[in-house]
Amino acid sequence: MASILKRLSRKWTIEVNTGTNEAQVWSKVKGLTKLELGIDANSVDTTDFDSEGWEDNDTTFRKWSLGIEGFDGFTGPVNAQVDDPGQAFLKMKGLLTGPEAKVEVRVYRLDNNKGYSGLATSNWAGAGGEVKNMEPFKCDLTGSGLLSPFVYTP
Repeated sequence: MASILKRLSRKWTIEVNTGTNEAQVWSKVKGLTKLELGIDANSVDTTDFDSEGWEDNDTTFRKWSLGIEGFDGFTGPVNAQVDDPGQAFLKMKGLLTGPEAKVEVRVYRLDNNKGYSGLATSNWAGAGGEVKNMEPFKCDLTGSGLLSPFVYTP
């Protein structure tokens, strides 16, 4: 019997649309050390007298979120830094509220190009840290509506 192979967590990537709906520009969010997709269900107990002693449930809603963490990054020389475009976009959106904080996002595996896409609210968590640490980057993306299956085509 063949053993099942396991997938590595580090094969996930995330991109945000830094362009417009008409002219999309997908920018990878770099410098990440953690990427977690969470999907939660709202389950309602639908047990009745006809359930013959067995509990019955239906899922009435779902919600999704992406939690990303890593290091605040840049390219170029120290005296002419260019912020990572994906991180900079999430920071900018993460200071806004309402519809202005929405971002188009897609997350997928690099080994099979399968993943998900949707609209989310950017909730950037701020900056700073202890003297011996590197500058952290943390942003929670709260799903706004449908999370759709997505296949990346290079």
